[in-house]
Amino acid sequence: MSISQVAQQFGVEPHTLRYYEKEGILHPERTANGIRVYTEETLGQLEIAMCLKSTGMPLKDIRRYFELAARGEETQEERLRIFRQHRERVLEEIATLQKHLQKIDWKISLMQKKTEAAGPEQAPK
Repeated sequence: MSISQVAQQFGVEPHTLRYYEKEGILHPERTANGIRVYTEETLGQLEIAMCLKSTGMPLKDIRRYFELAARGEETQEERLRIFRQHRERVLEEIATLQKHLQKIDWKISLMQKKTEAAGPEQAPK
């Protein structure tokens, strides 16, 4: 796949893919003319990178993960540690968001009760 096709498929701009390449996160193959070609393997790496990025992992940690993965099975434990630590951060963020959601739901409930008590004639439009 070309860079524009990949960008469209993943909903990102081509410059994002170039940036990930510059940062050592992606390594697309190139044709004899230097045109980037994204293989299934590269697309899989991009999918993982975007998942990690969207859940708050810093790019330096994403890069570190892919550097370790490129070195092979002897880095399995360190990669597992990176993922476990990130998972814990994601769970903490989910817990925080759930607390915020409870507060929002509580406020909605209060406003609904006030609206219902006011009756349909006095309800805000």
